[in-house]
Amino acid sequence: MEKNRKMEIIKNSGIYLVSSQDLSVLPTIDIVTGALEAGCRLVQLREKKMSKKELFELGLSVKKLTDIYGAVLIINDHIDIALALNADGVHLGLDDIPVNIARKVLGEEYIIGASTHNADELKAAVMAGADYVNIGPVFPTGTKPDHKAMGLSGIEEMLPFASVPYTFMGGIRLNNIQSLKQYQPAAAAMITEITRANNIKERVTQLLKVAG
Repeated sequence: MEKNRKMEIIKNSGIYLVSSQDLSVLPTIDIVTGALEAGCRLVQLREKKMSKKELFELGLSVKKLTDIYGAVLIINDHIDIALALNADGVHLGLDDIPVNIARKVLGEEYIIGASTHNADELKAAVMAGADYVNIGPVFPTGTKPDHKAMGLSGIEEMLPFASVPYTFMGGIRLNNIQSLKQYQPAAAAMITEITRANNIKERVTQLLKVAG
């Protein structure tokens, strides 16, 4: 699948599943399977507590699934794992390899996403060559304890500088995702709202319906 096609999937994905085994009620592979069955087409492996070997082995299984469903697979932090898996891209935070250096390593065909928490970070990510940016945390969240929730006003301050597709993350739930639709994000990224659901397929189906 060529990069332009992958970016179109991202732009129209609606829901961005971000994995975290330690925040899940089921094995990550089962969560990804349920989400894909429900129609999710954008998946990020974000396994902070796994060794690289464990992440690679999990990634092999997830990549088979995303290929079957025509979904985009993004690897959090590790450009070497992304390359080894032939994943579609990598997502980088402020403490990771800079976007422009990752681009030199990965080449133009790989998708590079970047986490941003304010307008300056967003502008820097775009200038460095990020294909999409993640904006957040929008609402309070335990996965970003060092960052204060920006709220809707924070989104409004950042969007004028978002010249690439953007996603939102941070405390997004079924009961507040509707408030984000007015800003037309490519997707709402979620961990626990999906990974802690009793029925993954049912929850993702509900989220996609509201996000769409």
